[in-house]
Amino acid sequence: MASLAKNIRREPAHGSQAGEPLDAVDRQIIDALVADARVTNRDLADAVGIAPSTALMRTRALMERGAIEGFEAKLNLAVIGRAVQALIAVRLRAHDRDQIDTFTSRVPQLPEVLSTFHTSGSVDYLLHIAVRDTDALRDWVLDNLTTDPVVGHTETTLVFKHMPGHTGPLD
Repeated sequence: MASLAKNIRREPAHGSQAGEPLDAVDRQIIDALVADARVTNRDLADAVGIAPSTALMRTRALMERGAIEGFEAKLNLAVIGRAVQALIAVRLRAHDRDQIDTFTSRVPQLPEVLSTFHTSGSVDYLLHIAVRDTDALRDWVLDNLTTDPVVGHTETTLVFKHMPGHTGPLD
């Protein structure tokens, strides 16, 4: 079904039951969508062994409950001109709401940032970024972090290879 394959992110519906346990059919639907988010509703129904109308209804229910947040295109970063990936540990100068809000309202929105993790321990944030080359990486860190008055320290680690883990339900 075409509507399942849209690259969208949805917030859980107000009052969603995100804590509601997944049953075996829910898990099969999620596993099938993780394997191929562009699967048609008919093929999804066949793979799970349910009627197409049931597959559509249950997929929509999983989205409303917040179990499925959206569907994304998986990009080959090197092919699209962003071959260098890095993890950047960021420590803020101070831990007050204004500085945190200043950082989080700007940096995660930058197009090079793939993910932002708010962490505990010796660093406050861990950024996963992708850029054209190492010169672009140096410039990005200087332009977006080193010169930012709320940033106290950064440490950049190059990513040689990214090996994603399983994103489906845990058993």
